Amino acid sequence: MKKHRLARATAFLALAIIASAACADKARLTTHKEMMSRLASLEVVDAVWGYGRLKVASIGRSVNGKDIPLVTVSDPNVPVESTKRLFVICRQHGDEPASTEAMLNLIEDLVLLADEGTADLLSKVSFLVVPMMNPDGADRCVRRNANGADLNRDWLGLQQPETRYVCAAIDAAAPDVIIDAHELSPGNRRSDFVATAGPAYGVSPEVALESGRMQRLVIGMLRTHDMEVRSYQVEDQHPARLAHRYFPVYGNTTTFLFETRQAGLRQYQLQYRMKLHIVGTMTVAKYLAGHEEELARRIAAYDAHRRWVQLASRSKKSAAKRKQ
Repeated sequence: MKKHRLARATAFLALAIIASAACADKARLTTHKEMMSRLASLEVVDAVWGYGRLKVASIGRSVNGKDIPLVTVSDPNVPVESTKRLFVICRQHGDEPASTEAMLNLIEDLVLLADEGTADLLSKVSFLVVPMMNPDGADRCVRRNANGADLNRDWLGLQQPETRYVCAAIDAAAPDVIIDAHELSPGNRRSDFVATAGPAYGVSPEVALESGRMQRLVIGMLRTHDMEVRSYQVEDQHPARLAHRYFPVYGNTTTFLFETRQAGLRQYQLQYRMKLHIVGTMTVAKYLAGHEEELARRIAAYDAHRRWVQLASRSKKSAAKRKQ
């Protein structure tokens, strides 16, 4: 009996430590209220500067009545429906903050940057972002929504208001690509990874082919930023209740799962995790804008340089050994 009580106490302590790690950055994280204020201020700046790129609309309310915003960044002179459309889902799990922080920064850059590259990108690709799908969980820094439901297990049933609203927004937008942005739980020590559904999972050959091409570019571009990220395709036969499984099968839409690691020292490296989400998202956007060859050249040049550096390093070590 004493051993049993000790085991239970140890388990509760471990859970408390993990929960504490999940909220290690909480003081630096954007609350739902702050996010809405930040987006409203950005709308004002966008209007004053005359770009007209930003639109913020509430697609519904969470269990506790918080607005779930859909942020659209596009060229006001080009109809959204005539562009490629990239839809990003952030913060299904409230204790996975990096995607929200990353996309808020990316939205600001896309709205405010006046360079030709940004203007050209937005003339070809519209960004539709749900920066905080689970505001109730996010403000409490917990995984589930206020009903105690895991939203990323609800896509088949659509029992929760948050999943119903986002699913309806995706149906209306008819995106070319969906990114489902996550973080591994604080106790999960696996490395960062990118996943798509493979042909054996039941997706169409066209979606499988497109997913593979984009996935290779995403992994390659992350590598050029010194981010070694695992890559795999879903080939099992589990039910398609997760977003990155549901939309390729039932929506015939290329869908990526981005997962960044929070475990260990990573919990204090929010900027690194944010950068991974931004680089991955922008790589997909540039692919949709027709820059596949440019991305491939950048990756090939980086890999060639890295091989040369490695070869030079080995040559120096060999020369030093010969001298000995």
